[in-house]
Order: sequence, then C-alpha cells, then structure tokens
Amino acid sequence: MRHLLLSLDYLNQRVIVHRDLKTEDCILANKDKDYNLKIADFGLASYISKTELLYLRCGSPGYVAPELLEDKGYNTKADIFSAGVILYVMLTGRPAFPGANIHEILMKNKRGEVAYPPKYWDKISIEAKDLVSKMLNKDTKLRI
Repeated sequence: MRHLLLSLDYLNQRVIVHRDLKTEDCILANKDKDYNLKIADFGLASYISKTELLYLRCGSPGYVAPELLEDKGYNTKADIFSAGVILYVMLTGRPAFPGANIHEILMKNKRGEVAYPPKYWDKISIEAKDLVSKMLNKDTKLRI
C-alpha cells in the first residue's frame, strides 16, 4: 500500500488523475519482490491544473469516488478514494461496496456507504481502520 500511495503522490505532483484505479491496475513488477508495485491502465488518465475540476463520469463500480457519480467535479482526491477501496480490499478480502448488481454497488459508492463489519474488522488495527475511513471520506475537503 505504501508503494501505491507513493505512486499516487508522484502522479499528484504532476497533476495527473488516473480516474479508474482498482486492484487489477496494481501490478507487481517482480515476482520475487512483493513491494515493487506499478500502476497500469492509464486509458482514462488526465492532466489537470491545480485549480481545475474534471467532470467526465468514468471509473469502475466499487472503486469510483462519489464526486464522479454526483457530477460535482473532481480532482486527484478521486484517486485517494479508489486507493482507500483497494486498502479496504487488501485488509479484509471483501469489497467496500458489496451489492447484488452494478446499480446497487454504484448507489453505495455515490452515497459513500462504507460498512466495517466486525466479522472482518475486529482483528484489524484501529490505525488501519482510521486510515481507510479517512481515505474513503465522502467529503473531499475531509478526505486525507
């Protein structure tokens, strides 16, 4: 996760938004080193000025930030939300926004409805849960 966040910091410094970050886009570059992470699939990525907002709806159900679905405009913080979903999945092995169909998943995404079932979260540290909740904050001003 550290390497994913360092990669996002690199993109953020260059004001690039990935816009479709998901677990499938996190590639281990070397089978012998599980920390050598690369981000793949920049097909929806975009340059953005520091004051600009993007409005194109894109992203993957279960990973997309709420602001993309609400047409409010978004910036590089959308990738932090997606990274928070990836961390949630890494810690629990479960989706952050489970649903019976894509519509249900997207509605949970849009509302920012994240559950922390004790069955999966009881053995996870308070600090890890705190980080996930800060990354998944629906309010971009409060999102880490």
